[in-house]
Amino acid sequence: MLGSVRAVSLVHVDEPDYDKASEEWSARNAHSASSVLGHFGGRPAWIQGDETPSCLSCAPPMSLVVQLEEGPDHSTAMNFGGCGGAYAFACELCGRAKFLWQC
Repeated sequence: MLGSVRAVSLVHVDEPDYDKASEEWSARNAHSASSVLGHFGGRPAWIQGDETPSCLSCAPPMSLVVQLEEGPDHSTAMNFGGCGGAYAFACELCGRAKFLWQC
């Protein structure tokens, strides 16, 4: 028995703010905003507060590459500490990267 399966598709929304983009997508579709499993670029939606890292090599704030959500189904979800989110950042100048999560 396979159990729960989640299919993911990439959808473009012209809104850099993650929360607003999720709401916009949800309003256009028959799904809850909790069905959105993340986004590329833009501004992160922090759970606990802004932790945007600065580059350890050249000091500017790093840019968000991707934000990932656990998802609504715990049997197939990525686990970031229980209702958490993961954030990957990269420095546009030197290419260094940083990964962190909040829950």
